[in-house]
Amino acid sequence: MLQCSVETGHTDNEICADRRNQEDDAEISKKDILRETGISYGQFYRWKRMGLIPESWFRRRSTFTGQEAFLPRAKVLERIERIQELKDRLSLEEIAETLSPGAANRGYTLSDVRRMSAFDPLALDLVPRDPEQEELRYLDLLALMLAQTLLARRLAHDQIRLSCGTLLDRFDELGDGTAEKSLVVAVRDGVSICALHTGVCLFDRGVTVVASVNLNSLIEELNLRLRSLEDQ
Repeated sequence: MLQCSVETGHTDNEICADRRNQEDDAEISKKDILRETGISYGQFYRWKRMGLIPESWFRRRSTFTGQEAFLPRAKVLERIERIQELKDRLSLEEIAETLSPGAANRGYTLSDVRRMSAFDPLALDLVPRDPEQEELRYLDLLALMLAQTLLARRLAHDQIRLSCGTLLDRFDELGDGTAEKSLVVAVRDGVSICALHTGVCLFDRGVTVVASVNLNSLIEELNLRLRSLEDQ
């Protein structure tokens, strides 16, 4: 699925291609996952049953020993590392909630936002919102996280506003599944383009990608910050 927005305007950003396809496409077998991480077969499949390791990551491949399960190497190793970091202070149910891409229903105040760790006040000015809006939704907070991420990557403010606006307008159309959700910012002939997608996003060769953000990772980080906020 692909959702796009465009905005005309020249920027002074340094343009850099985001080409990591070979690394992203690398796979690892279930057997090698257990060997490299030191987790047991039982742990691995318990985490899978609880949704900590998404079913959509499993791909069956024919090998000389028969059918074997392979997973995207970078994603699964990063996910297992995150689970191991959290399991000493959170239950598996709490970890599943933290890693879930689903949005929370409660509202948040600006005071809550300012108490979040590593909050950048400039990000608040770059997220489109009603100035009379007293509470922020979970999606507003995700847009704030996106703005902070793109500020750190030194994108122009108009590109960040376009990206946050696209996220707020179209994120719900990506669905609630476990598929990887990403946002891409690109430029062609001075026109900024923003796309939300759940698969491979390929532009024509005249387009230069200036940023790509994994929204699932952003959601995980936001959920961790919100859990820390509740513990204060």
